[in-house]
Amino acid sequence: MSDSLPTIGITGISGFLGWHLRCRFGLLGHEVVGADRGTFASPDALDDFVTSCDVLIHAAGVNRNNHIDEVGANADLAELLVAAMRRTGHSPTVVYTNSTHAEGTTPYGIAKSAAATILGTHLEAAGARFVDLVLPHLFGEFGRPFYNSAVTTFAHQLAIGETPTINGDGKLELLHVQDVAGRIVELLADASAPQFARERMLGTPISVADTWQILERLHDRYVRQATIPSTPTRFELQLFNALRSQLYLAGFYPRPITLHADARGAFAELCRADGVGQTSISTTVPGVTRGDHFHLDKVERFVVVSGEATIRLRRLYTDETSVFEVSGDAPMIVDMPPLTTHNITNTGDGIMTTVFWAGDHFDPANPDTFVEPVEAV
Repeated sequence: MSDSLPTIGITGISGFLGWHLRCRFGLLGHEVVGADRGTFASPDALDDFVTSCDVLIHAAGVNRNNHIDEVGANADLAELLVAAMRRTGHSPTVVYTNSTHAEGTTPYGIAKSAAATILGTHLEAAGARFVDLVLPHLFGEFGRPFYNSAVTTFAHQLAIGETPTINGDGKLELLHVQDVAGRIVELLADASAPQFARERMLGTPISVADTWQILERLHDRYVRQATIPSTPTRFELQLFNALRSQLYLAGFYPRPITLHADARGAFAELCRADGVGQTSISTTVPGVTRGDHFHLDKVERFVVVSGEATIRLRRLYTDETSVFEVSGDAPMIVDMPPLTTHNITNTGDGIMTTVFWAGDHFDPANPDTFVEPVEAV
C-alpha cells in the first residue's frame, strides 16, 4: 500500500455496497478497514475504527421497511459514530450513502434523513469534510436476493428457474453499484470540493415490468440460446453482469459443449455472440498457471480444447473459491463473472490449448484487467 494514500474506513463492509467499495478502493491501493455490527456494539472497537480512518464511508444501515423500531437504527448508528469521534477527538472526512427515501415520510426515509443531519451537524462543527451522497435503487453483481434489489431478486429467480410475481405498475430508478463506488472515488479526489456537499446521483428510470423483460431476454439469449446477448447500452451490460453473477452463485458453470464428430475429427461451437467480440487461443506448458486477475465489466469465456486444466475462481474479499477440472476430451464452457479473480493451470503432461473469448476488443489503454491471486501467496 502507498503511504501517501488515505486509509479508507467502510461501515457495513460485508454488505452489498460495502463489498463493492472495498473492491474499488482495494484496487486503487488504499488500506481499507471495516466496521460491522460487532464494531458498533463495542465502544472501544468503534473508537479504534474511527481513529484508523482518514476517510470514513458510512454504508451500514437497516434496509428499507416500515418498522420504525428497526429502521430507526440508521439514526442510532450515526449517533454512535459521532460519539466515537467526540471521544477520540478525531473526525475524518465522512461520505454518507444516503437514500432518495430520505426525501419522503416513511419511517425508513425519516431515519436516513436524521442520520445525515446527525453526521453533518457534528462534522461541520468539527471543521471536517462531509459528503451526503443520495442514492436511488442500487443493483449490481452479487447482491442478496429478496433484500438488496429487485434486479438481484429477478436475476436469482431466473438462475434457479423460478418466475416472480411482477408489479406491473411499479417504478424504479436503477443505479449500478460500481458507478457509486466510482463516483465516491472521484469526489474524494476533488481537491476543490466544498467542505459540505450534498449530491443526488441519478439512475435509469424504468418500470419493474420492463426490468424483468430485459433480464428475461438476456437470460433467454444467454442460457436457452447459448448466445452472449447484445448489450447496446452500458445499463444493459450492467444488468447482464448482475444476472451472470447470480448464475455463477447458482452453479451454472461449467457448461458442456456439444461435439459433432465424424471420420475427420470433431467440431464444436465455442461461443456465439450478438455484436462484437474477440476470440484468442493460447498454449500453456505443463505446470504453468495463467491469469490471477479480475475484470470490472469484461465478459470472458474459457474453453480448454486440448490437454487437462484446473480453472479456479474466487470472489474478491471472500474465501468462496470454485474449482473446475476440465479437459479437451470433453470441452466445457466457464465464463468469468466481474470482480471474481480467476486463473487456469495446465495439470496435464503435455501442451494445453485454450480458447479465450472476450465480449470487447482488447484496449491496451483501458484493459479492464487487474492483478489479484486466486489463492493467497
